[in-house]
Amino acid sequence: MKLTIKATLLAAAAALALSGPAQADTFVFSTILSKVGEPVPTSTATGASVVSFDDATDTVTVLLSFAGLANSAPFGHIHCCTPTANTGSSGVALGFTPLPAATTGSYVNTFSLAPGAFDSLLTGTMAGKSYVNIHTPGTYAGGEIRGFLVPVPEPETYALMLAGLGL
Repeated sequence: MKLTIKATLLAAAAALALSGPAQADTFVFSTILSKVGEPVPTSTATGASVVSFDDATDTVTVLLSFAGLANSAPFGHIHCCTPTANTGSSGVALGFTPLPAATTGSYVNTFSLAPGAFDSLLTGTMAGKSYVNIHTPGTYAGGEIRGFLVPVPEPETYALMLAGLGL
């Protein structure tokens, strides 16, 4: 299931990166969501997310998939910016509204941000200081699963890597 979620989201990320106007820069990030780093690290839930930033329109598109949450009233967001890359906690930068009322599901939404908020979130994400977090009421109100966002390599990077392996 984890591989299917990741493969689907990576394919969506590639499509997002390749679409859009030529003059726009689209920055694509992904993450696998798990209990690591949560205040109560006992959840067995899993998930994955792809987040793309379009600097021509100051929009952020979120693709999210999750399974096995503790209850069917999840809420989630992107937190930014932690003091240290890939670790710690920080405040909410972008809320996902509304997540499906389910323990397993998916979510897609595009958010328009004010230029300053967009730039701040993109800068923090590029520095490894942003994470996607899903919370559920009760035991996991402080957060059930999370993952720090990392850049998705551009298709040209994969082609270069494959060419190098061929040599």
